[in-house]
Amino acid sequence: MLTLLLFVLAQATAIILLAFSLRRAILLLAACLPQSPRRPITQSPKLLILVPCRDESQSLPGLFEALDRLDYPRDSQSVQVIIVDDGSTDHTAAVAQAWIATRPWARVISLPKNVGKPQALNEVLAQGAGGDVIVVYDADHRPTPASLRALVAPFVEDPLQGTDPRVAGVSGQMRVVNGRASPAAFYAMIESHVHQLITMRAKDRLDLAPALLGANCAYRLSALQAVGGFRPGALLEDSDLTLAFALRGWRTRFAESSISEHHAPVSLRGYVRQHLRWNRGFHQVVGGRLASLWIDPQAQTRPAASLPLRLKLELTFFALGYADRLALLAGVSFTVVDLLRPDTFGFPLAVWLIYFGLPALEMIAALFLAREPLDMFLRLAYVPVFFVLDIGVALWSNVETLLRRPFIWSITERSSNNLTTTDH
Repeated sequence: MLTLLLFVLAQATAIILLAFSLRRAILLLAACLPQSPRRPITQSPKLLILVPCRDESQSLPGLFEALDRLDYPRDSQSVQVIIVDDGSTDHTAAVAQAWIATRPWARVISLPKNVGKPQALNEVLAQGAGGDVIVVYDADHRPTPASLRALVAPFVEDPLQGTDPRVAGVSGQMRVVNGRASPAAFYAMIESHVHQLITMRAKDRLDLAPALLGANCAYRLSALQAVGGFRPGALLEDSDLTLAFALRGWRTRFAESSISEHHAPVSLRGYVRQHLRWNRGFHQVVGGRLASLWIDPQAQTRPAASLPLRLKLELTFFALGYADRLALLAGVSFTVVDLLRPDTFGFPLAVWLIYFGLPALEMIAALFLAREPLDMFLRLAYVPVFFVLDIGVALWSNVETLLRRPFIWSITERSSNNLTTTDH
């Protein structure tokens, strides 16, 4: 009986891995199809730009230079910038005060204690600060001059451009620019390229709720208020909002031409800490939002009831985050037993060709789409090592979640100027 049960489990594992692979194949095809470029917008919706930061006195000057170069009107009727000092212990507030001194459309709000990025943003919005669209930048980001107009374009109601008033959130491209700094930085870069230039690009084209990202992102204020704002304590407040908007019938978009540059962690320790936070964050998303897609006693009275099946399936794949790593480990176990004792479980070996072949194609396509030079293709040799490490982090995060261990905010390296700063 036990052997039969394990045989069925082995086949179910193969089906799960193939399901993840089918999703990758569909998104890869959609991402590589040509698409007509969008026309630049002529309207300028009123913006509120928020910069949540803690102990970022060394990073802020670079961001301020980038904000000054943005191609957008500079007056209080068009844009307001608020630097949100989340209980800093360094000179963050002083650096911000010096910058706003000659900019009447900018100000600083200092919170008396550290409350975390989501709650810091909520507290500013609760004070009545607002605009038609809320834009969020992290202190270590460097948006390009044209990025802001591209970021807010999907909010502008212009049928000729295909925009939609149901758009609640838009993410621009977060471009890792230090991929040569170390193997860890390269792996972070290739992950980012695949996630954005393949997965998010395709999901935007297929109207499958591309994920919101934590910076270089924008929200329609009315939609943000409708879902209760940013979820306090969320490790991935952006991913949480992706599901929250979809459950209310709102759309999210990916603005590929809106580019903000930033640096990835360069050490193994920095990589592990960042990915551990992402894994734990997806566990929060699953626990807080996923069930409402499928099991909701009031579903007939909510927009989630009318979501198409394809969107529900994609949001489920998204919320599960790194769960395929667990199915991978199960499949490897069945394969090892089959090699030692042939035909014990009959796990199909062709699954591995598909499961590993498609990500390889995704990475190559992403490097082409990002127009990376040849030496970056050669660095793909690092990928297998970091993929194994990635599996270990996924296991570690699951154990910590099962044991209900609290997440402790970590320090993330900044290779641009050897900074260490609190990871929001």
